[in-house]
Amino acid sequence: MQQNQFGWTPTGIPFANLVNTRTTDGIQGQIVALGHEPHNYVMVYIQVDDIYAHLEKIATEGGEKLIGPVTLPNGKQFAWFKDPEGNMIGLVTK
Repeated sequence: MQQNQFGWTPTGIPFANLVNTRTTDGIQGQIVALGHEPHNYVMVYIQVDDIYAHLEKIATEGGEKLIGPVTLPNGKQFAWFKDPEGNMIGLVTK
């Protein structure tokens, strides 16, 4: 599916494209090719105020931090974690 199908504007960053969906609602998107498994996946992000506090709580409840926090060009941060059942989920700051 092409980004222009929905009127989105991509902005290139290292290893990915950030996607401006032209709305202030919700979380903007990203299209990325990891170059390794999983080659195709969907990532759900949860928007939080304090990413460090949430990662700490996730770890105490059996989850595992995988990536981050990483600071994005817009100043927000993201992180990935695995829940106790093995699902990969993302966090992003407001």
